Amino acid sequence: MFEFLTFTAAKLQTLMLVIMRGSGLLILAPIIGSRQVPVLVRVGLLLVLALVLVPVVGETTAIANSTAELTVLALKEILVGVLIGLFFIFIFFAAKVAGGLVGYQIGFAIAVQLDPTSGDQVSLIGRFWDLMASLIFIAISGHHLIIRAFADSYLAIPPGVVVMNGSVGEMVMKYSAYVFVLALKMAAPVLVTLFLTDVALGTVAKTMPTMNVFFVGFPVKIGVGLLTIALALPLFSYVLERAVDFLDGELRTMMLAMGQV
Repeated sequence: MFEFLTFTAAKLQTLMLVIMRGSGLLILAPIIGSRQVPVLVRVGLLLVLALVLVPVVGETTAIANSTAELTVLALKEILVGVLIGLFFIFIFFAAKVAGGLVGYQIGFAIAVQLDPTSGDQVSLIGRFWDLMASLIFIAISGHHLIIRAFADSYLAIPPGVVVMNGSVGEMVMKYSAYVFVLALKMAAPVLVTLFLTDVALGTVAKTMPTMNVFFVGFPVKIGVGLLTIALALPLFSYVLERAVDFLDGELRTMMLAMGQV
C-alpha cells in the first residue's frame, strides 16, 4: 500500500516519470494503445502500471531542481515509451505495407478502407492482414510482451537517466528499414504466385491471340491471389511470430544503449 502523505519529493518525481514513460508507450503501442480501447481503460492501465512499478524501480537519482529540468526529464521518459511502442508496431506497419503490395498486384489498388486505429486509408488486403496480425499478436501474448518490455526497461534505464546518442538513432533507422524487409517476407508467397500467374496468362496470350486475356486474367488473378492468401496464412503467422521475437530482443539491446551513462 502507498502512503502518499509520507512520499518524498524524489518518490513523487519517480511516480511522475513512470507515468510519462507509460504515456509515451500508449501513444504507439499496438493493442493496448489502440484508439479502439476506451480512454478510461488506457488511463486506468497506465495508473495501475505506475503504482505497481514505483516501489520496484526505487527513487530516481536525477532530481530536478526546476520546472525546466523536470520538463526535460519528462520529455525523455515519453520518448523512451514511444520507442518501446514503436518497435512493436513495426510489425503492423509491415502487414499494411505487404497488404498494399499484394492488393496492387491482385487488382485492388483502388479498393481502400479507412483504418480506425490510424485514421489512414489502407488497402483491403492490408486491412485484413492488419486484423490477422492483431489476432496472432494477442494469441502469442504479444500484449504481455509489451508490458514486460515496459517493466524491464527500468532495469536498463532508471527513471530520469536516459541517454540519447548516435547509436540509438542508428538503431531506430535500421529497424525502420526492417519494416520493408518484413513486408516482403509476408507478401512473398502471394507475389511469387501472382507473377507465375502473369507468366501463364502471357503464354496463353501468345498461343491464343484471339483470346481476350485482359478480361479473363482479371478474375483469374483475383481468385488465385485470394486462394494463395488463405493458403499462406500459416506462413504469415510464422513470419510474424519470428519478427516479434527478433524485435523484442533488439529492443532490449537498444534500451541498454539508452541506459549507458
